[in-house]
Amino acid sequence: MAAAELHLDGEVLFCRLLGLSSSRFPEDVAAALRTVLPPARTDVGHICLLHGRLGEIYADAFSAARSAVAEGAADLAVLHGQTVFHWVGEDGRALGSLPLGNPHVVAERTGLPVVSDLRARDIAAGGQGAPLVPLFDALWLGESGKRTGVVNLGGIANITVLAPGEAVVGYDIGPAGCLMDPPARWASQGRLSYDADGAIAAGGRTIEPLYSALSEDPYFTRPWPKSTGREHFNEAYLQERIDRYAPRSEPEDVAATVTRLVADRLAEAAGRHGLEEMVLSGGGSRNLTLLSWLRSDLPRTTVLTSEDLGLASQAKEALAFAVLGYLTWHGLPANLPSVTGASGFRLLGSLTPGSEPLRLPVPAEKGPTRLQLLVA
Repeated sequence: MAAAELHLDGEVLFCRLLGLSSSRFPEDVAAALRTVLPPARTDVGHICLLHGRLGEIYADAFSAARSAVAEGAADLAVLHGQTVFHWVGEDGRALGSLPLGNPHVVAERTGLPVVSDLRARDIAAGGQGAPLVPLFDALWLGESGKRTGVVNLGGIANITVLAPGEAVVGYDIGPAGCLMDPPARWASQGRLSYDADGAIAAGGRTIEPLYSALSEDPYFTRPWPKSTGREHFNEAYLQERIDRYAPRSEPEDVAATVTRLVADRLAEAAGRHGLEEMVLSGGGSRNLTLLSWLRSDLPRTTVLTSEDLGLASQAKEALAFAVLGYLTWHGLPANLPSVTGASGFRLLGSLTPGSEPLRLPVPAEKGPTRLQLLVA
């Protein structure tokens, strides 16, 4: 949860990060989510129950964050939700995306208006609906004067490519945590949910047959705009290839193999776009083994984390969605057609009233071209 104060002055959007907080999902809800994430099959009753339960959890988190870091004052809540399915057809066209977490529960519990379901309108306009963070990246680092790649390493790795005088490019590179996390659980007998610091991968060796099989996935050569998710890259996907190509492998070696896969796909993207600089954020940016391998692979590219530039890696995506919601609230489009492939710029998301009637500000005449981060 990121609390931010945002103010548009001319073409500059000033952003002050007031604070950052996090809350763990209750274990029963985390377990329930694992049973519906692809490739699992479920029923609509289970989805309905999770939608409401997640709404309650998000509402509590919003309330706690507002009390702790925003001194009780807030104008708007922006809800990303938990994406449980991102549907991409065989032709590569996005057909839908389903985030769970009922915004009406958030509005009821907090009294705040809520912006939610931010991907749907871009998909309706022919876009991928993802990634959406490149707009934030372009506002934040678009005037650096360098060929910069901004990478978020969550379950999926996505990149924003910023180059002077060129349209912004962005797409999902491929898997990150969705394949790196399972062998960490296996190696630790369930004690760890991810490879903290990359220590498990560092203790293993690349399994070449498995690496080759993973590298040959057709997604990697598909042209952008493109997006993917756990519908394609997931634990069952990994296990199937282990059973076929490395049936007697150790979890540490699997961890090394998939971490090498991620590092190589990032390095490949850096070479393709001629990057002078790569800025990493998200949980994967703390994987020291991944960082070490990537820096070794890219001696002519400066590899940084967002924290090196003054923005906590765990705050970036939450802050980016706060900015997207702010733009929606002020009547400004928040997608980038050059990234998603949508037929044009669109206002994103749905608005759910809070305890008062909706009173939207007068729409801004022009959107920002630059984001200025301020020290709280």
